[in-house]
Amino acid sequence: MTASLSAKLRSANVLMTLLIVTLHSNMKEIYPVTILTDMAVPTFFCISSFLYFQNWQPSRALYIRKIRSRVKSLLIPYLLYNILFYVYYLIKAYAFHLPVPKDIPIAPWDALVCIVSSVPDGPLWFIRELLVFVVTAPLFGMIIRKYKYSVVFLIVGGIVVAQYMGYSFFLHWIPCFSIGCFFALYQQEIALWYETTKGRLWNRILISTPVLPLVIVVLCCLLFYQSPSQGLPYYLYRISAPLLVMLLYIKADPLPQRFVRAVSPYTFYAYGIHVLFIWNIHGVLLRLNYVTEEGVYPLEFLFTLVCTLLLIYVSGSVLRRIPLVWSLLTGFRQ
Repeated sequence: MTASLSAKLRSANVLMTLLIVTLHSNMKEIYPVTILTDMAVPTFFCISSFLYFQNWQPSRALYIRKIRSRVKSLLIPYLLYNILFYVYYLIKAYAFHLPVPKDIPIAPWDALVCIVSSVPDGPLWFIRELLVFVVTAPLFGMIIRKYKYSVVFLIVGGIVVAQYMGYSFFLHWIPCFSIGCFFALYQQEIALWYETTKGRLWNRILISTPVLPLVIVVLCCLLFYQSPSQGLPYYLYRISAPLLVMLLYIKADPLPQRFVRAVSPYTFYAYGIHVLFIWNIHGVLLRLNYVTEEGVYPLEFLFTLVCTLLLIYVSGSVLRRIPLVWSLLTGFRQ
């Protein structure tokens, strides 16, 4: 992977993390915000698949090495965050008799199932399903490598399967994994295609960084406003989002690299911890009677988002001073 591509993927990771925190801060579901931030999860899956298949070969040794690497970078922090959240909610509910947003069992077996299923830290279902992908990834690689255009059938078949699978289930995201795999295995051919077509008008419009996001924003708000966030049309938008993001990053990086370098060390930590801050900020606002469970308060969303980002940065800056703890919380990422 080139230094330029690595920098662009790091930038995309920062942007998608910001969108995830924004999505979950939007507790009253201001609908245009939900639509636009919903591209984060499918893009994360696509990028994860792309990174997995960098310099990939169908060998047993490489497969075992990648499994071990993901145990360190995904499984350990997945379990750690869920255990920390479980203990926190347990103390809050049973020691202080305060309300918690989760059903926290105390029976040993139920507690174990709760932790392994990522009930305490709900957003980490993404990591759980990513671990399933890592186990099954060679199937994607062998199929797409041997039959290039099989990616089309995987995407179409994945769309059909997704209509019968839950949102937080691995098979729901087959198209995103397939897109990421295809971009990784054929990135040289894609780069050549870009060079030979970049002078054409349709290409300049399609991959124009200022134009494309604006078009997406307008179209999504027109198509999905006052519609349920489900069904085939909405799913098609979500699985196409990674493709659009990848095309954007072929041409240019829409985030300043100075900002990305400053923020990127906190992205995994932000993903793991942000809901804890969001729920507590929301709880404080409820106790102050600033908001009610039935009301719609856009200022609550902005206040919660800003406070959550500040808490992530401040707490992360403190924890970075304890290298072992920080390494465990971030999956030993640099």
